[in-house]
Amino acid sequence: MTTTVKTAAKRYEPAIHNVRYGIKGILLYVLPLPALITAIGSLMRGDVMDTLVTGGIFAAFMIGASIARHGFRLQGEYERRKIARAPTTPFKTVAALIISIATGALEWWGNDFAMGDILSSALIGAVTFLGFALYYGLDPRKDKAGNISIGVTIEEVLEALDAANVKIDAIEQARRQIPNPEFNARLQRITSKAREVLESIEEDPTRLSRARKFLKVYLDGTQRVTEGYARTHQGERAVALETNFSRVLDSLEQTFTEQQTKLLEDNHFDLDVQIEVLETQLKREGVL
Repeated sequence: MTTTVKTAAKRYEPAIHNVRYGIKGILLYVLPLPALITAIGSLMRGDVMDTLVTGGIFAAFMIGASIARHGFRLQGEYERRKIARAPTTPFKTVAALIISIATGALEWWGNDFAMGDILSSALIGAVTFLGFALYYGLDPRKDKAGNISIGVTIEEVLEALDAANVKIDAIEQARRQIPNPEFNARLQRITSKAREVLESIEEDPTRLSRARKFLKVYLDGTQRVTEGYARTHQGERAVALETNFSRVLDSLEQTFTEQQTKLLEDNHFDLDVQIEVLETQLKREGVL
């Protein structure tokens, strides 16, 4: 029972991260509403300049909020993974600067652009930046190396993981085009196992050398079969095609389960035979 609960928790952990970082930053869209109200009031009074300035400041707040939320999503992915690159663009820092400048400009405009109030407006902008940094934090600037050991580099591991994730996402996209509930469930199990293998590689990057060849063949084969079936099966129910596809899924799922077990047990294995068997079967079934 405990194992089941832990497995379920692990399975939904990425979803929890996505929800949390999807909600984070909503307040940034609410705070500048007074600027919007001021802009609407100025428009109704016919004050063009005041409308343009306050409307522009409100737009700057909205842009900053959108950039910040993108940064939050990237940070969520960064924190979820054990091995990850730091964001190449500091989106949260850029957002903090935009929001801070907009806040200072709004304060200065409220004081009729008085030269004597420039310093106080700049100070308010600086306090806004500090408040953002303290509440939301700024962007991570260092890559997470996890348990990277001698003989493998973080670039090598991340490149392999990123390539595998692209293929898994492609399988998921093709799966959503297949109306068969049974095939959908089986493909979900397959992609779930694939992601578990990627997580095991993040935990112990030395597994990459043993898993690389298998992941390439397995994910390539599954992607090609699934996309091919999704294209061929649009608008028709070919029984023979469904039977062939079902047999291929059986073979892929069984082979992957066996190799996943060997990988987690840290046993060295040779996939040359399985590769030939899989490729031969895929061609024989005619679903490629």
